[in-house]
Amino acid sequence: MSRPTTLSARAAQRLASGPLDPVTLMRDVCKVDRLQADAAERMALALLSSHPEFVRLPSGHWALAAGLAPPSGASASGGPGGARAAGSESSSLFDVNFAVVDVETTGTSPASGDRITEIAIAHVRGGELVDVYAQLVNPQRPIPPYITQLTQISWEMVRDQPVFSDIASTVVDRLAGQVFTAHNAAFDWRFVADAVDRGIGHELSGPKLCTVRLARLLLPALPRKSLDHVTRYFGIDIAARHRAEGDAVATAQALVRMLRIAEEQGVCSWPVLERRLAAPTTNRRSTASDRRRRAFPLPASEDFIA
Repeated sequence: MSRPTTLSARAAQRLASGPLDPVTLMRDVCKVDRLQADAAERMALALLSSHPEFVRLPSGHWALAAGLAPPSGASASGGPGGARAAGSESSSLFDVNFAVVDVETTGTSPASGDRITEIAIAHVRGGELVDVYAQLVNPQRPIPPYITQLTQISWEMVRDQPVFSDIASTVVDRLAGQVFTAHNAAFDWRFVADAVDRGIGHELSGPKLCTVRLARLLLPALPRKSLDHVTRYFGIDIAARHRAEGDAVATAQALVRMLRIAEEQGVCSWPVLERRLAAPTTNRRSTASDRRRRAFPLPASEDFIA
């Protein structure tokens, strides 16, 4: 494929794999290493707002307009699997690419010096779990005994593994064009964003989805929304609890179930889901009919890795 020669064509090529925030998009398109958010927003508006091929989503991210061809010289591919990271109002949730992430760490705060010991990224495309990347990481510091007891990850296991900077580019590539998804997404995002920035100086950005918040929205009758409770509700077995791959795969399987429930409830696109998640929730007691209606979740056997 020939390299696009105009800025709009570069933007279309970059957005072909999914929506991006203005900072990431303008840095890539204009080849600028450092760019403030307000300046990036002005640049994006000046460059893209006059082209019907581009739309600005409610989240502030830019995307290719559904059903319109990108400018000449740009790829029309939707990235791996052919689906976009987050679509328009008319596109299905099952057209969205999700990267379901789980990390194991030496503690709870990267700002306090805690580091990643294991990372897994499970891709969900077309409503299916399609592949999983998992990697132990040398945190370059001791692993506390209580963490080893919880995760079964010892210093001996990670001593000869790559440090995060060695895999940071791979992680960024696997997250590109995807909705970053995790159970308690703020925790995983904080660690991954910190590790990527320290490792290769890249600022992680893009749409995010927390499956805890999704469970609160879609499973109001479920009294607790921990991963153990959500997976038990759906009859999903976690192959290895508190290990990155086991937890990421189980979260991905639960995500698939909840996407089906969302569409049953009329939440049929990513922008609609974002608005529903951002709306204030009411603490209402579930009725007996609510509980009966959700008593028979979709079976876990329907998921598979292609």
